[in-house]
Amino acid sequence: MVMVKISYYVDEKIFENEGRWKGSEKVRDIPLPKELVFTVDEKILNDVNQAKAQFLKQASDLQIAVYSFTSFGKKLTKKKRLHPDTFIQLALQLAYYRLHGRPGCCYETAMTRYFYHGRTETVRSCTIEAVRWCQSMQDPSTSLFEQQQKMLQAFAKHNKMMKDCSTGKGFDRHLLGLSLIAKEEGLPVPELFRDPLFSRSGGGGNFVLSTSLIGYLRVQGMVVPMVHNGYGFFYHIREDRFVVACSAWKSCPETDAKKLVQLTFHAFHDMMQLMNIPNL
Repeated sequence: MVMVKISYYVDEKIFENEGRWKGSEKVRDIPLPKELVFTVDEKILNDVNQAKAQFLKQASDLQIAVYSFTSFGKKLTKKKRLHPDTFIQLALQLAYYRLHGRPGCCYETAMTRYFYHGRTETVRSCTIEAVRWCQSMQDPSTSLFEQQQKMLQAFAKHNKMMKDCSTGKGFDRHLLGLSLIAKEEGLPVPELFRDPLFSRSGGGGNFVLSTSLIGYLRVQGMVVPMVHNGYGFFYHIREDRFVVACSAWKSCPETDAKKLVQLTFHAFHDMMQLMNIPNL
């Protein structure tokens, strides 16, 4: 959020000043900067070179897809009484389900700024309601009305989870605290954290979809996937568009950031069409 705030401030000032510096033209009398010369040994130099090589190797393996969806944005989703953030999260669930044929465990950031020193909590977007809706969207025998109702149930569940997590009723940070205390005190790691299902659900930093709403600004950012077969999916919301930045690892044969974004945009249209069907 620090980087978002800095970028937002710079962006606002550029627009405010129409891209031109309007401050003083006078050059202040200040000393020129001097290079700081660090004394380093061979080990440090080798470590620096290894870090450079590792960075370049990972950076070259990263697939990045950044696109704007301009058919509609926040204004229309709000008109349909759909929360725009939940709208994108459910579209992503449907896109992942269509691309991979299975649900994708998902991390979404919830801000806990209601509290002093509050930071974040995890919203697990891959709910039972979301999965049932995705399955109904792939089932030709399911009526449009039933698909709509299942979608609205998924909306209600996600909205409630976001509210609960933002107000201190989440559980992932609590579980993280228990795990860290066990490690710090030299205690056995609780059985829950060793259960394979805990990792498969995303626990321990194993979420296939790592996502976050950056805000309702012009600022865009992104993140790399948590796991090798996963995606990073950051987005911002504007009145007339949704802007998405998706990442995946090129070395993973089953992931494709560009396809996931395309299917997410397709899901936007499908969801809006469901809201346009007459009430039967």
